[in-house]
Amino acid sequence: MYRPLMKTSITAKAGLNRNKPCGILMGQTGAGKSTLGNMLCGTKHASGASEASLTQLLFRNDVCVGRNAFSVIDTPGTDSQTDTYKHALQLRAGLTATELNTIFIVLKYENRYNKMVDHYLQVEQPVGTFTNRIVILLSHMDNADDHNKEFSKICGILTETSPKIDNIIFFSKNSDPSVIADLMYACMSHMVPKRLKISDEDFRFHFNLYEIRMGMRRCFDQYRKQVNDKYAAYCRLRDQTKTDYEEDQDELFHAMIVQFKFDIDELYQEFVNKHGQAMVEMDCYALSVQMQRENVRINDEFVSSVTPLMTYNLFDNMDPRNQIKACPHCGLIWWKTEGCDGTTNCGNRVTSMFDVQPKALFKYTLKWVNGELVPTKNHIPKLTDNVANATRSSKGVGCGKAFVWTDIPKLNDEIIFQIFEVKTMEEVRNIIRTEGFQRAEASYLQTVDLSFHE
Repeated sequence: MYRPLMKTSITAKAGLNRNKPCGILMGQTGAGKSTLGNMLCGTKHASGASEASLTQLLFRNDVCVGRNAFSVIDTPGTDSQTDTYKHALQLRAGLTATELNTIFIVLKYENRYNKMVDHYLQVEQPVGTFTNRIVILLSHMDNADDHNKEFSKICGILTETSPKIDNIIFFSKNSDPSVIADLMYACMSHMVPKRLKISDEDFRFHFNLYEIRMGMRRCFDQYRKQVNDKYAAYCRLRDQTKTDYEEDQDELFHAMIVQFKFDIDELYQEFVNKHGQAMVEMDCYALSVQMQRENVRINDEFVSSVTPLMTYNLFDNMDPRNQIKACPHCGLIWWKTEGCDGTTNCGNRVTSMFDVQPKALFKYTLKWVNGELVPTKNHIPKLTDNVANATRSSKGVGCGKAFVWTDIPKLNDEIIFQIFEVKTMEEVRNIIRTEGFQRAEASYLQTVDLSFHE
């Protein structure tokens, strides 16, 4: 029998829980949740490897082994590709319907540790705000070549991934269920029971909701490949970028950040326009949220990799290079690119920040050539009196009245973020605030069994 291992040895704490402690088992399909639940509770729920989650209902059972009484809730796989939205609703109900001590995330041992980390991060996403209640249960440890050696390595990697995780229990199907139960109870006894709350918005953003049907999977996989291909091309340009002047390099990096956002947003819009009719209303909303969420993630990842290469903090609103101002007379917004900080006239630049796409303002234009990004430097004429007079006579280029640049306060953060931030979650939230989504979800909820079965 494989002897269970525990990262930190703790003793069960008595007297903290007035009622029987309760824990919930979460994990991907095939991780071993139901197998563990059957070992602890003497039940015979369906378990084993499958593409679909074999746990179709919420089960809450008393543990019948070990020295202490507690109960566990078994839940459907977080990555199920069938009845996905139903399973997400059931998981939410399991997390919020009763007081919980501990969230047990069940991971399957993999000799490729980065794969385990990826699986953990995916499972943890719905409960990321409750990390102080999470204990990791690592199953299939009998597959490891050297238990003790790998035990310490995996502890270090998972702790680095999620520093708030206090404990990790390693076990296999050949382990003594009584020992596993006692280790689980020791963790639970140090956590005060609490009824967790998950808002509708958090549910829609952080839970796996979308079920991809039939031919739509191929279309969605193709979309993800296109996004990843663009990301790879931008990363190659990022790594190859070297100009003679730091200012030019900053400009090019900034243009890359802005255009990357436009490019993947354009892919998203093309997908919705092409395939929207093929999706039922509920799935259409759920997929839109998933795609936008993924766009946010990959945008943030790209921005995080580029900004350290710049000579200034692009998102520091106190940096003079980031200052933009609004004319105090007519309200037009201008980007200060040239000139002194003294008196200027509204209209010295032909642009309102909301009339022109930001990428048109950069020194560089990025064009796709044979699948690669090629930067081309734009010609920006030097501002002369003649140019200024010409712009002032054009339609919609400002009122021409004078003001002192340094006397005008900076714009509020909301407007600044509209111009400089690569992506915001607000665009995604607009999807799930629509009346159509609320109506579709209410109708779907009536078909899902969210009750506990014992």
